Amino acid sequence: MSAVASPSKPEGKQDSDILFQTYFKSVGPRTYAAQVKRAGNGNHFVVLTEGKRDENSGEVRKTRLYVFSEDFSAFFKMLQETAVFIRANPLPEEIKQKRASYWKKKAREEKGQKDGPAPRNGTEGGPQTDSQNRPDGRPGPRRFEPRRPTPARK
Repeated sequence: MSAVASPSKPEGKQDSDILFQTYFKSVGPRTYAAQVKRAGNGNHFVVLTEGKRDENSGEVRKTRLYVFSEDFSAFFKMLQETAVFIRANPLPEEIKQKRASYWKKKAREEKGQKDGPAPRNGTEGGPQTDSQNRPDGRPGPRRFEPRRPTPARK
């Protein structure tokens, strides 16, 4: 009996251990995910993923950003500075209302209720999750336990 390597990974290449992961479904066709992984050499890295479903083909396109441990300090400092700016300069209420109206309309169209009443579930017409909701009504992140490492195959 011979071992066959996975077509997507070079022979001898292992999956990185997932130490932590979380994601949330945005309103619309996007999902965002964050994972902390351990590479084969023991180094930690973060993988940020945006998944977006193509409306025509149904295919999910993923865009990934990898941040390695040597860049954590500068990366998270940059992210914190960005968050401070966003909090100090929020979207005008007019823009928020336009976006909420757009997503309500999209949700009605997807459900085939073009003439029906707008959804009243607190998520601006977006999807429901079993997780905690944010004050603005968007679903909050889901938390998952890290995967256990799989035993090495012989």
